[in-house]
Amino acid sequence: MTRFHSLSVGFRLFLIPVLLAFTLGFATPAASQPMYTYANGVQLAAMATLPFYHISTMAVSESTTLAVTQNFSGITGGPTPKMDTINGHSRFSLFNDANKTVLEQYGATGGFYAYNPDQAFSNSEGGNPPAANDVENLACNFILGHPSLVPTETDLIIPGLSNQCAPTAGYPGYKPSTEWLTGQDPKGAKPPSQNKALRRMVTVPLMLNTAGPGALNLIPLGGPGGHISMIFFNPIMVLSTNAGAPTLDANTPGLQAVAMPAYGRSFTKKGDVVILVPAVVQGQIHDQLLKDYPKGVTVPSPALEYYLSDASTPQSTLEPNLTFTGITVITASGQTLTLKDMTVPDSVSGPGGLGPTVAITAPANASSYMPGVKVSLKGTISNGMAPYSYSWQLEDGTILTSGSPAAPGALPPFLATLPVPPSKGSPASLTVRLIVTDGNGITRQADVSLTPPMQIFLPVIKNKASAIALSSTVPTVVTAVPLVPAAPNFVHTFGVEYGSDYPPYGPGGPDLSGVPPDANGFSSGLWSLGYSRIFNWYNATAWEKDWRDCSLGGGDCTYGVDRAEFVYYSGHGNNGGIAIPSNSHDSSWFDGHNARYQNVRWIGFSSCLTLRAQWTDPTPAPITYWFNAFQGAHMLLGFNSTMADIAFGSPLVDNMRMPTFLGIEMPWAQRTIAEAWVQTAFELNAGKPAYIYATSTTVDPSQDKLPTGFDPTPPNPFPVNWFYWVWWDV
Repeated sequence: MTRFHSLSVGFRLFLIPVLLAFTLGFATPAASQPMYTYANGVQLAAMATLPFYHISTMAVSESTTLAVTQNFSGITGGPTPKMDTINGHSRFSLFNDANKTVLEQYGATGGFYAYNPDQAFSNSEGGNPPAANDVENLACNFILGHPSLVPTETDLIIPGLSNQCAPTAGYPGYKPSTEWLTGQDPKGAKPPSQNKALRRMVTVPLMLNTAGPGALNLIPLGGPGGHISMIFFNPIMVLSTNAGAPTLDANTPGLQAVAMPAYGRSFTKKGDVVILVPAVVQGQIHDQLLKDYPKGVTVPSPALEYYLSDASTPQSTLEPNLTFTGITVITASGQTLTLKDMTVPDSVSGPGGLGPTVAITAPANASSYMPGVKVSLKGTISNGMAPYSYSWQLEDGTILTSGSPAAPGALPPFLATLPVPPSKGSPASLTVRLIVTDGNGITRQADVSLTPPMQIFLPVIKNKASAIALSSTVPTVVTAVPLVPAAPNFVHTFGVEYGSDYPPYGPGGPDLSGVPPDANGFSSGLWSLGYSRIFNWYNATAWEKDWRDCSLGGGDCTYGVDRAEFVYYSGHGNNGGIAIPSNSHDSSWFDGHNARYQNVRWIGFSSCLTLRAQWTDPTPAPITYWFNAFQGAHMLLGFNSTMADIAFGSPLVDNMRMPTFLGIEMPWAQRTIAEAWVQTAFELNAGKPAYIYATSTTVDPSQDKLPTGFDPTPPNPFPVNWFYWVWWDV
């Protein structure tokens, strides 16, 4: 067993030669199977065996959190930790209001995040940040200097470390990244401001040695929990001249944020599983996507890793997974889309395999149902290890029924009254899901997509569009006068749109299984803060017209997105746009050039590359395609890179909210919306974040905080006098 923490001084860290960064696995080849090199450098024979593990967590309390803070001289000295709950588990947070630092430790796992939000996540400018090699060396020294934060046993290994960090040496697997600030005059009269480097981040890999004592077979930890990440913001990197500069650790200059979501977890081997042939899985995914996108599909080689949850999400079992990053497809209109990262179990199923086999035997996929008429739900469980637990759920997480059979076989039929999802007068779909967890803690699911009766949708808001010309491919900004409500309205609103199942609906299950908990987590989070949801369009009811301005033939002002203060989208995307699940209404691609938002204040895009800020030729960066969206809008938030298919929405709302303990608010500790977006991406290792905002002579949206209660909605930055975008490079 290995636990990712220790209160002892002694520990063991292995120096992994640089060569091993490219050959991280050394399993005994299965008979007659060739060696395969995965995208992350792991080498294994197809059909080899790997262990799976039981995960235990430490007991978290005020004292454990105080012990963690002793590793951060820039945080200690504040009051005792305060406790609240998240995901049904405790969380202890130490807020040091003297220097505005925070440390949060989560009872679900023991993992923690420590940060100075103003220094780590804002758009504030300083001197030149440290060079990439410097931050790698600083990260190495921080880990070596805090033995109580790193593993003491040989199973969990941080590569590239020895007993002394070498300032000029490379660190295999470390991933430095730079945060940049760019600005541009809205009229195009002035060229874009020179990119200004703000901060640097380094992500330190964690490797699990699956071979046991005396051998090496290193498989990376992945997912939102399988990393150590740090952010550095300080131009002075010499210890002797750094006295008094802000830092979380006096011996680590410029350290402003640390994420250790794996801290506090133990891994105990439970058994072995035969892994899949990666090329076969790659081909199956390709063939399935080709049914949706017959014009072209590219599926890169997968990475092999053990997927670990974020610090706030409990997890009982660790199993090998395949993660496909950078899958691209070509739509019917010729648009190339980049899909969110796809993670699938890498274990042989069936008799003798790992995990239960789940099947829905009734109703049939794509069958219809009538409102008020009960639908018989039938399913079976086979394989895996008894006892089992199961639940029938809707896509939004609503549990219809649950049970705990002691043996495999047919489940008792359940008569369910199914809701009719909202639609706009066209066929919609309802996903019903059977989720099963076996005695090993392995969860599998099956889905069917059902067709409800068609509803008639009558928009209740008049078309308010003015005559606005379509933007050209060059981002020249047009102007429109934002509408002013007749009277102040202090009821805050939001809307959600997402795509988890792209046509054809149903077969093969959801395309993005992480999207429903992502979007629904955002919904439940804002609901809990008193926001009113005014639309929830998903899958077949998510249209390109929802985003397109009414003057351009869209419906953003009548049934679409320009009716809420905060809008959240989760699904596929690409450079300067998003991919819509329904292509029955003009297009399955929304281009940012067609956005004109007057009432929306903030939009979050939980999608790949929608706010792509890097470009390799003279063409303007795709993030500038959104200039015309700012007809009163404040900020668009998204990613400059591909994005993991994870539940981003709930942690985002948690990071935006006003921290409150025992009814006492802590305004200084509330992050701005932009800071919360960057913080969430950092903590979850979700991808490289980006955001763009417009300023006027009196309004700077980079300082916006999420309004709650009767806080007024912030005024529009109109007319726009400058655009700024902040982005982390890849």
